[in-house]
Amino acid sequence: MSDIVKGVSNLFASIFEIIRGIFVTVFNIFEGALNAAIGLLKNTFNAAEGVLGFIVGNIFIIGTLCAIYFGYVLYQQRQGKRPAPISKAATGKTQ
Repeated sequence: MSDIVKGVSNLFASIFEIIRGIFVTVFNIFEGALNAAIGLLKNTFNAAEGVLGFIVGNIFIIGTLCAIYFGYVLYQQRQGKRPAPISKAATGKTQ
């Protein structure tokens, strides 16, 4: 009789393990989908941060070059050498 009880208890334990396995699998699927969605959002914001950093860096470099040119023009004007305006310099005509 104890073998029958052991067999029935093993049967119920196996059925319980199958049901638990199904629930764990469903939970893992939803967890994976949620992690994928969160990862996609994080990566999107990381990419946007990288692009903005690149743009701000380029604006800083261009601004620095413009400030250097402006300082050069001021220096030339204070030395009494007036550089030709850009429109005349581009055409090559001098008076």
